[in-house]
Amino acid sequence: MSPTASPRLSRRSFLVGSALAAGGVLSACGAGGDTGTFTAALQGSGAAEGIDPGVNSLFIDEVRMKAVYDGLFEVDDTMTPVPRLALSGEPDAGGTRWRIALREARWHDGSAFTADDVLFTLARVLGPPQRRPFIAATTLANIDLSLCRAVDPHTVEIALKQPSYDFLTALSAYGTKIVRNGTTDFAHPVGTGPFVFESFEPGGQFVARANEHYWDGAPELSELRIVGADPDARLAAVQSGQIDYAEDLTPSAARALRGRAGVSLESVPNSGIYFFAMKTDRPPFDDPVVRRAVMHMVDRAELVKVALEGQGEIGNDVFGKGCQYYAELPQHEYDPDLVGRLLRAAGVRDLSFDLFTAQVGHGFIEAARLFAEHAAACGVRVNVVVGSKDSYYTDALETGQLTMGQSGPLAIPNHFASRLLTGSPQNRTKFSDPEFDALYARAQATPSVEGRAAVYRTMHEIQYDRGGFVFYGNAHWNRAARNEYTNVPAAVPNSHRWARFDKVSAR
Repeated sequence: MSPTASPRLSRRSFLVGSALAAGGVLSACGAGGDTGTFTAALQGSGAAEGIDPGVNSLFIDEVRMKAVYDGLFEVDDTMTPVPRLALSGEPDAGGTRWRIALREARWHDGSAFTADDVLFTLARVLGPPQRRPFIAATTLANIDLSLCRAVDPHTVEIALKQPSYDFLTALSAYGTKIVRNGTTDFAHPVGTGPFVFESFEPGGQFVARANEHYWDGAPELSELRIVGADPDARLAAVQSGQIDYAEDLTPSAARALRGRAGVSLESVPNSGIYFFAMKTDRPPFDDPVVRRAVMHMVDRAELVKVALEGQGEIGNDVFGKGCQYYAELPQHEYDPDLVGRLLRAAGVRDLSFDLFTAQVGHGFIEAARLFAEHAAACGVRVNVVVGSKDSYYTDALETGQLTMGQSGPLAIPNHFASRLLTGSPQNRTKFSDPEFDALYARAQATPSVEGRAAVYRTMHEIQYDRGGFVFYGNAHWNRAARNEYTNVPAAVPNSHRWARFDKVSAR
């Protein structure tokens, strides 16, 4: 029988289908269930999901990919690089050549991981875009492939076009996980990670088994399953025992689980970053004065109170609070009078625009409608347009004037490179500014951390003054796990420890 044919599923046969996606009631596992199989649920995105580490960037994609693959470097909770497949990385005196020492590891087919795999991955990311652009193409654009070389099987030398003393941060970015030399088909991926791929269906279930020869120690779990489900379905499934782990729970779900027998709840502050994104390449947001007006059109306190149910802090149009290179700037306040003065100075009358959204993140629809009320109090008309949740993040890259989004923390240089440099593949705001691009290059070429911080601060100030992002709230990140397991991660999203299940074990 197909797993989706019946609403009564065991943990072993669990698969998110129409019943779970709709929040249907599922039967709980009985005592003595298979604690060697661990099932985790995150927000799904249907056909938009994938398992190619070069192009797929949803939260659920990243969790699957970190099970199968490793990066040379990943980041800790402060978004600072830590070595993984690399043992170390050292620049030359001029900052234009980095020598990366590689650890001994093996691919899931038993072949050795070598410097050639690193060179292939870099060439793939920097080569012609395929069906979708490579996420790290601009982050790694400083690499001069023609001068990169394998010194020996466990040492690679990466040459740069311009000096960069912050290059290890780039090597820890989304889209930089290492793939095997010659890989062209990701239908059955082979990685070096803690779990070996078994099966995957976009919008459905991912299954992987333990890699008994993992370089960082074999997982104690025998099998990992990752499924996509809506927030209500994730709550119901972890309550009933149908799943073992639920990620990115809403504040109301967290309240429902707090103190519940058999379930542990963790809440990581300042970890879910909610934003509006203005397309700066089209009217009305091609005018920086209009963009500045929108920054003061948002009552952040009310958005956090209502849309985020009070579980979070207000944002301030500066990305990366708590991360290295963050800049403290005066709070942007909700100010209808200032909005009016700015719009009059820009010669704008009867301003109206569409806000394109979908229920892909907690409170998106509520936040959109509330913002429309804030704008109306400023004499501005906002038309809320609701799109498909299955294709929203792909559509929002190109569609509409104003969109919405949710991000986890990210190393600030990587946020700038992948989302804000001219031509960045994840440039939701279509921001393009030669001064900003030049400052990024200058920061990379600055040897001292203090010197880089000063340049990055100027870049923050540009975004704060004339950028396209409005960061309205920094939410707590809630996750729940069944108490049958220990060593379940509770970490900042996008960090190395976040949603890694190779150290999880049955109690």
